[in-house]
Amino acid sequence: MSSNVVQMPTSEPPPPDAEAHLGILHNQLERMRAMHYKYSELFYNLITLAFVMLILMAAASLTDTLRATVLLIPFFTIWVGLQSAYYLSYTIFARVYATGIEKTINLAHSRDVLIAHRIEAAYLFPLRANQFAGVPLRFGQTLIGFLTLHFWLTGATVIVLAAYRAWQLLPQLAQEFPPVRYYFVALAAWSLVHLVYLVWYFGTRRYEHQIMGIVAEAFGMNYEKS
Repeated sequence: MSSNVVQMPTSEPPPPDAEAHLGILHNQLERMRAMHYKYSELFYNLITLAFVMLILMAAASLTDTLRATVLLIPFFTIWVGLQSAYYLSYTIFARVYATGIEKTINLAHSRDVLIAHRIEAAYLFPLRANQFAGVPLRFGQTLIGFLTLHFWLTGATVIVLAAYRAWQLLPQLAQEFPPVRYYFVALAAWSLVHLVYLVWYFGTRRYEHQIMGIVAEAFGMNYEKS
């Protein structure tokens, strides 16, 4: 004989308001993941474009007509560094928020159904660990951290070489355009302002921790092991 007994679910479905809440969280999570991808793409597009521009500027500086182009290279390189830091700040923002959302959804399901934030902590860098501008303060660097250090060293080398060439050309260029005499004063000021601010911003991580606090308080979670 066939049985007409209906098998009841082992657990009750969440109430409608809980389902709506989880739906909102999933929508926000998709938004943050898209934001993380977008700003990561902008970062690497910027690096590629800057590399091409630096080659063109270096080539132009080797000609007699456009030799003064070399004076712009250090300023341009520092600007690229600032712009890349801006994109990085938004990728970190997206990671912080996405991590909070994933941990909140996991709490609602009483188990880890979303683990992307844990993979990112292992593959990139832990949010709670000591790091500077996405580079963990340790000897064993991830490929992302090593690539970032590579960008820093390459940029510093470009600035030093361009400044040395500018120093060679300065006496002749100053005869044609006297304000060029203050070139190194302007370059030092430009460099110092950006260096001090970026060291303060990424060194203190003030706004990153502030965002963590807001998300943790709103969702009732924490960033331990993140």
